[in-house]
Amino acid sequence: MESKATVVFAMRFWPGFQKAWWKGDVHSLLVSVLFGWVLVLAWLATFVWPEWMSNLFRPTWLASLVLSGVWFLLGVAALISAIRPSVHDVSMRSRTSPERQKNLELAQEFYLQANYFEAEKLVRKNVSRGSDDVESTLLWISILRRTRRISQALELISSTDRLDAALPWMPELRSEKEQCLRLKIQTPPAHA
Repeated sequence: MESKATVVFAMRFWPGFQKAWWKGDVHSLLVSVLFGWVLVLAWLATFVWPEWMSNLFRPTWLASLVLSGVWFLLGVAALISAIRPSVHDVSMRSRTSPERQKNLELAQEFYLQANYFEAEKLVRKNVSRGSDDVESTLLWISILRRTRRISQALELISSTDRLDAALPWMPELRSEKEQCLRLKIQTPPAHA
């Protein structure tokens, strides 16, 4: 379990990798591949090519300066990539108003009491105020699943998993999707 946490932590230092891996985002994939190629070329230029080319020519001070600049930019990109999700999480938490939090807690109480109508009313209010409230959206998906509105739940899941704020919630979204698909298969079609 520790190795998985280490890998997830290390993924943060590779720009674009985490979003490309979890969400399949094409732009993030391109950023990740570009970062990888620049990193490989920097390694080659630093450690391999000077040994191979030492007999042909000596690197100039300009080439050394450019290479140092490339390493500096790679380090800055890795640090920004690692820090950005944490800063984003803090800003998301600070944007969560006390009213939204209270609505969510009350909706969770209603949900546990199987009072789905009241719970849905509260989470819909939260989601309408901010589409990035993934916690409220997850509760809403659970309510839709419990009330057998599977197609609406699957629609909401597919729109939610495209959000940047949903990245930490991907396992829960996948679990909800699997449960909805299982229910959809088990439920016989309605006859008119």
